[in-house]
Amino acid sequence: MSKAIKFSVALLANVIALSLSAHAAERWKIQFFYDKPEVTLAIQDLTCPSANHCIAAGAIEDKKGHSKGVVLWTSDAGKDWNLEDVNEEPISLFFLNDTAGWMVSIHGLWSTGDGGRTWKKSDAPKKGILESYFVSPQHGYLIGFPKAVYETNDAGKKWTKLAAAEQLSIPENTVFECISFLGQHGLIIGNGRSADETPVWMDPRRVRAHREHPSTLVVLETKDGGAKWDTYTSSFLGKLTQLVMTDQDYALALFEYLGYYTLPSRVYKAKFPTNMQPIFEERDRAVSDIALLPSGVAYLAAVEPPGGTNQVPIPGKLKILRSSNLKVWEEMDIDYRANAQRAFLAAPDDQHAWVATDTGMILTLDDTQAGSSKP
Repeated sequence: MSKAIKFSVALLANVIALSLSAHAAERWKIQFFYDKPEVTLAIQDLTCPSANHCIAAGAIEDKKGHSKGVVLWTSDAGKDWNLEDVNEEPISLFFLNDTAGWMVSIHGLWSTGDGGRTWKKSDAPKKGILESYFVSPQHGYLIGFPKAVYETNDAGKKWTKLAAAEQLSIPENTVFECISFLGQHGLIIGNGRSADETPVWMDPRRVRAHREHPSTLVVLETKDGGAKWDTYTSSFLGKLTQLVMTDQDYALALFEYLGYYTLPSRVYKAKFPTNMQPIFEERDRAVSDIALLPSGVAYLAAVEPPGGTNQVPIPGKLKILRSSNLKVWEEMDIDYRANAQRAFLAAPDDQHAWVATDTGMILTLDDTQAGSSKP
C-alpha cells in the first residue's frame, strides 16, 4: 500500500473517530420537568422561532379531572422557563418570528405580539380548527374538520373558506391536519377517517379481526404562494400526522397507524401524490414528530411502546433518532427518566434543538454534559 493511500485511510479513520466522538458527547438532558403531586402537565405542542426563544403549550389536570390551559416560554435558550395560565386549553402553536405567534385552542384562535407572554382572542372560526399557519403577518391559514380550510389576507380580520378545498369531492369526515410552506411552495393535507377508530386496548377481543384500513389522503398543493391550488386524492394506509417541507422538492411525511397493525408508524420521503419512499419504520419505535435542520440532518421523536403495542395508553421510554442521509438512523443518548406517549421537536438551527413531552418534560440537546436538570 502506498504512503498516499495509507495517509488517506488514516485521515478517513480520524475523521470518522472525531465524528463519533462529537456525537457521543451529545446528550438530551431534561431542562424543565413539571413534577407536582396529584397534577400532571400534558404539553401539546412546542415551537422555537430562534435559538433563544421557545414556546410550549398544553394543559394541567388534577386528579379530579379539572384542567386549565398553560403556556411555557423562555427567552434565554431554556435556562429559565416561565409558566403562564391561558383562558382556553391549547391545541397547537405557530410562530412567524420571536414575537408574532398564534395559538389554536379548543374554542378558537389566539394571537400574541410579545412572544407568548400575553394572548388575545382572535375573530376566527371557533369550532373544528386544529392548526394555524401564517406565511406573512397578513396572509394565513386555518385547517381542521370537517374538511375545513380557511384563509385570511388581512391579518385575521376576515376568514374565508378556501375554494379549492370546498370544491373537492371527499368524505365529509375529512380532517385537514398538516400544513407547511417553503417559499411559494405549500402543502395542505387531510385524512378521510374511518368510521371505527375505537382503540384496540378497549376491546381486546377485536384484535384478531381489526386491521388498518386504507383511508383517503387529500392533498392541496400550491407553487405560487396560494394563488392557485392543485388537488389530489389517493388511498393510503394510516393517517398522515406530520409534514416537513424540504428545499429538495420533496417532503418528510409521518404516517401513524392507529389500528391493529404491524407497525406503529412509518416515515416517508414524499413527493405527492404518488412518489412515496419509506425511510424509517420500526416495530418498537412509535414516531410522533420530525425535525429537519438547515444542514439536512433529521431528528425523529419516538416512544418505545410498553408491552409492544402502540394501542396501550401508557407512557413509554422516549427515543430520539438522528440521520444525516435519511437512510441510516442512530439512537441518541437521552436522560433515562424521559418517557411519554407523544413528543414534539423544535430545532431552529443546527446547534439548538428541544423536545417536549405530554408528560410535562422539556429536554434540550446538550454537548457539554455539564449542569443538572431543572425541576
